[in-house]
Amino acid sequence: MREPVDSIRDSLPMAALLAAVGGFLDSFTYFGHGRVFANAMSGNVVLLGAYAAAGNWPQSFRHLIPIAAFLLGVATAQLLCLPGVRRFVTDLSLAAVAAEIAFLVAAGWYPAASPDFPLVLGISFLAAMQSSSFTRVHQWSYSSTMTTGNLRHFGETAFRALFQPQDPEAMHQTRVFGAICLTFLAGATAGGLCVTRIHNRALWVPSVPLFIAGLLLLVERRHAVAGHHLTSMPKKSAHMS
Repeated sequence: MREPVDSIRDSLPMAALLAAVGGFLDSFTYFGHGRVFANAMSGNVVLLGAYAAAGNWPQSFRHLIPIAAFLLGVATAQLLCLPGVRRFVTDLSLAAVAAEIAFLVAAGWYPAASPDFPLVLGISFLAAMQSSSFTRVHQWSYSSTMTTGNLRHFGETAFRALFQPQDPEAMHQTRVFGAICLTFLAGATAGGLCVTRIHNRALWVPSVPLFIAGLLLLVERRHAVAGHHLTSMPKKSAHMS
């Protein structure tokens, strides 16, 4: 039996929007900024080691930058979850999306002839924030910025759907993770096309799905606040009487 989705944050539309952004940004940095990955740290670690083994230290260092920025983003996301900080940042997911939109809009004006590392640093940092803020689709773990684990999950559930028909949830999971993988692919394709044509202004493109995601989160948050006020009103009235 399927479990209900408690929040728009854990829904398939939200996961698809964020996966498209993740694919776009990986393609953007790889094709437009030094053949490094913004989100796929496995690729960066492999290339870091390969270039180091070849003695190509400048190129090796280029792959170390996004790894360091990603780790800093993970640490920042954990910091924002601390009780003392949550008083000021009450919704980490919404804050991560808002920060990502602001950076991408501003970075679209970054001169094409300028050094790559500020853009790569910022994108990898925010990718880690996004990855740490959005970790589930329905009741299943997934990655909103990388596709390896999602592809594995798709393969496993597709196998169960084909060869274990007594598992009714397998087909549902196959559709969910298949959709996430396809939107990541679509985002990566769009990123490669856009960066070669409009270079850094391509960053305005993923701002659109992020804006939609942020709007969905904001609407849900306002509905939750309104619902809380409605449920608390009878209690206040009863206390006054």
